[in-house]
Amino acid sequence: MFKSTAIRRTIPRLADEGRKHIQLRELPRSALLTDLRRLCIRNRVLGVTDVAIDYHRFLPTGRAYLTLAHSEHLHKNLQALDNASVGSLPIRAVSAPPPRSSHRRLDKTDEPQRKVFYGNGPHGGIPSRLKHVVIWGFPGKISEEAVENYLRDFRLDNIDSKSGAVRVELAANTFSLYSRYLVRPTSTAEAHRLVRQLHMTYYEPGHWGRRYQLRARIVY
Repeated sequence: MFKSTAIRRTIPRLADEGRKHIQLRELPRSALLTDLRRLCIRNRVLGVTDVAIDYHRFLPTGRAYLTLAHSEHLHKNLQALDNASVGSLPIRAVSAPPPRSSHRRLDKTDEPQRKVFYGNGPHGGIPSRLKHVVIWGFPGKISEEAVENYLRDFRLDNIDSKSGAVRVELAANTFSLYSRYLVRPTSTAEAHRLVRQLHMTYYEPGHWGRRYQLRARIVY
């Protein structure tokens, strides 16, 4: 088995020609950017210009992307990542076309200037790193204003020029009893503080009891 894998790796595929992205698969969902950077250093991966965790609604999919400076590095890097592991778990590395990302878009139905966040793709489709936190488990119909008020003890920047908390939209024709929100603390330290204090707590337990348990994590 290992011999055939090695043979395949020594012959570049036609489909790989010109590609500058490597997709890492079967990653632990807990893997961080620091883990992936250590992977690149440990396996001597060359010419990496960006490391991006892949997200679905701002939660890790178990995949990530390495962007390379030159396509000439691709074949050697795939060889270097043969039998690689993250957190003692084996992973897979394959060449990939440029990944698609669901960047924020304008909702043109009711509010022409309202930005819509889906949280899919590398970095969740947001430009700044380490300063966004996704929180899920809120009641399904809670408003942005109510979320902002609930988080009033934390220092937040506005995300869309008027709100410090924006709803992560569901896919079309789907429904959930819970809602998910994206917030942007004023600093990386404040983002970590928010996650430490909010993760695995209950929303308004005096009123709802243990019905709405919140979870929070930083978007990398």
